[in-house]
Amino acid sequence: MNHLKKIKISTVENKLNEPLIRGMITIGFDVSMYSTGIAILRTTDDYLILEQVKVVTVPKGELLDSVDLFLTQIKDFKNEVAQKHKIDLSIIEDCFFLKNVKTLKALARFGILIYDKFRDVAEATKFVLPTQARRKVHFAKSDKKVKGEALKKEIIEYVNYLLETKIESHDIADACVLGLCGLIKEI
Repeated sequence: MNHLKKIKISTVENKLNEPLIRGMITIGFDVSMYSTGIAILRTTDDYLILEQVKVVTVPKGELLDSVDLFLTQIKDFKNEVAQKHKIDLSIIEDCFFLKNVKTLKALARFGILIYDKFRDVAEATKFVLPTQARRKVHFAKSDKKVKGEALKKEIIEYVNYLLETKIESHDIADACVLGLCGLIKEI
């Protein structure tokens, strides 16, 4: 078994109440400065397959040191992916502005680095806000006040429900949401 999870596509479509595109491979990137989640999802006529997940981590510290380590890990992963898959769509988490401009700039840099390294592996790339991706897969918070760790926990639970997995990492769960939103048919 070379994949992590294989689930009937009709099961996922019923849970989402959305049709999925058949015969497609997406890769979702939950971009962060220190812990970036990656998920590769593939559909066939009958199955949705969670092919591979990865978390790229770098220690907190000097940004340039982090970027170099990040790039090394991303290049290695890209080479591995390019040998196994032809990615149809890469979905990269678009950074959003809360309060910290420094964080926004760093997230934008890391997102562009992902784009640059994977643009020749994927047929197309989209930058998607996390809220847009969650809305597209019909994730709803239990309460409007849910934020931070509680929100991350709810997203993990939702992804585990949709894909019948036991994911524990919020980075991987977010990457799955991004990859999954790329598989939903645009009507």
